[in-house]
Amino acid sequence: GEQISASTTTIGQEIPESRGLNFDGYLFWISLGALFGFALLLNIGFTLALTFLKTSGSSRAMISLEKFSEMRVSEDSTSGEIVKEHSRSTPMTNKESYKGKMVLPFEPLTVAFQDLKYYIDTPLEMRERGFTEKKLRLLYDVTGSLRPGVLTALMGVSGAGKTTLLDILAGRNTTGYIDGEIKIGGYPKVQETFARVSGYCEQTDIHSPQITVEESVIFSAWLRLAPEINSKTKAVRFCSSNEFVNEVLETIELDVIKDSLVGIPGVNGPSTEQRKRLTIAVELVANPSIIFMDEPTIGLDARAAAIVMRAVKNVVDTGRTIVCTIHQPSIDMFEAFDEVKQF
Repeated sequence: GEQISASTTTIGQEIPESRGLNFDGYLFWISLGALFGFALLLNIGFTLALTFLKTSGSSRAMISLEKFSEMRVSEDSTSGEIVKEHSRSTPMTNKESYKGKMVLPFEPLTVAFQDLKYYIDTPLEMRERGFTEKKLRLLYDVTGSLRPGVLTALMGVSGAGKTTLLDILAGRNTTGYIDGEIKIGGYPKVQETFARVSGYCEQTDIHSPQITVEESVIFSAWLRLAPEINSKTKAVRFCSSNEFVNEVLETIELDVIKDSLVGIPGVNGPSTEQRKRLTIAVELVANPSIIFMDEPTIGLDARAAAIVMRAVKNVVDTGRTIVCTIHQPSIDMFEAFDEVKQF
């Protein structure tokens, strides 16, 4: 019979060889190297382009469609109607305007802390210099309370422990040793449940630059609000009634620029104080009962700081518990606080 010889050559090898193409093993490594080389080159070029190339066209301020329609109507109206429109669009600043205004209910909570002490392990440098204690105390018997509807300031020089106390009350300290008593609404603090009713505004305002102000707040609402809350209340962008998000934007006075892109700080987008108010709005949309703010007016001039503090007062007027750390407040900012605890 006909004898069939076994061959180790595959069809995939025979076809290229029949066409005059080489099929040596080193070509695999050349192809792999070219693949990684192109990936590295394109990523480097993409990064450099995003870093140094500027967008075409100049940045321009944007207003919402609702505000634009109101402006068109006010231009064609009589002087009496203009005054009426202005009074309706002016942000509400008195306490009665915001009291009980929010769609989503929340429970006002009081934070009380007594004989609070905070220790850390003594750094090695201090031990080498002759410090014999194993633990270094940063807070000494701090006692106080934070009440709903009261704007409280923690004031002191740099290094006095303002941010340390704020982090301890918010449960953000993962190192060190805490001694003392912290009660929320009269009950001992449990961090797992406390995290659901509290918010924390850091000094740095970090937001996605490619989405609008309203989309930033909506994204935070979808991530942080309870799943049983319906989409209409959470404020889906295409919903007929953006209830809660709209109220947050009005409270923080960002409804005028809600359709503008967040952009990059110092390049385009909202100003520094508007970014700070956006940070507050992103936390407020989680519907917390207690909000901690670390230096909300740092790096702002007197006018910008006054605008931020006005927005903070609007939040306080809803009945929430607000505590801020401040370093060197002006007399106007100092008088904006209801209570001041000095370190």
